[in-house]
Amino acid sequence: MTAALRRSFVWTSILALFFDQLTKTIVYGIFNKPGAPTISIRLLGDILKISYTTNPYGVFGISFGTVWLHLILQLIGIIIVLVLGFKTSRSYLGCAYGIILGGALGNLIDRLRLGYVIDFIDFEIPALHFRWFTFNPADAFIVIGLILILIYEFITGVKQKSRKERKNEDACLSGQQLHNPD
Repeated sequence: MTAALRRSFVWTSILALFFDQLTKTIVYGIFNKPGAPTISIRLLGDILKISYTTNPYGVFGISFGTVWLHLILQLIGIIIVLVLGFKTSRSYLGCAYGIILGGALGNLIDRLRLGYVIDFIDFEIPALHFRWFTFNPADAFIVIGLILILIYEFITGVKQKSRKERKNEDACLSGQQLHNPD
């Protein structure tokens, strides 16, 4: 990994972590003082609201063991992202892994500091009777990073398949026979 790639990975993770912690601190300050709102603050009607809640469990509030298990799983995930982030040779992937790392560290910091994760982004489409789990920027960064990686893998997979098909077509046109296990 070049120095420029390393910087993009590190800075992306720092920015994601900073934004996550800043927004959580602001929301915590708004909702945890005397006279604070006890209901949601509407940003976009009933669709997007700020609703302070805490999550002592894992993904989507699902408990899958003790607090220690949650911490260990988060640490394993962070180590995997660090390894993949530092191994990549693509700046696009470096940024995607950086976003995931920043989000994972943001939730880990909450869990270590508070014993729970602060969630506050409340998304709902009342006309469709659809309401998503309340989440935070760290959760969004993890999902966005994963989507970016999946898009990259899909595009590179399509390109590789296309190259392979062109190679086979060229071989057929030239009368060669390829022994392809696929």
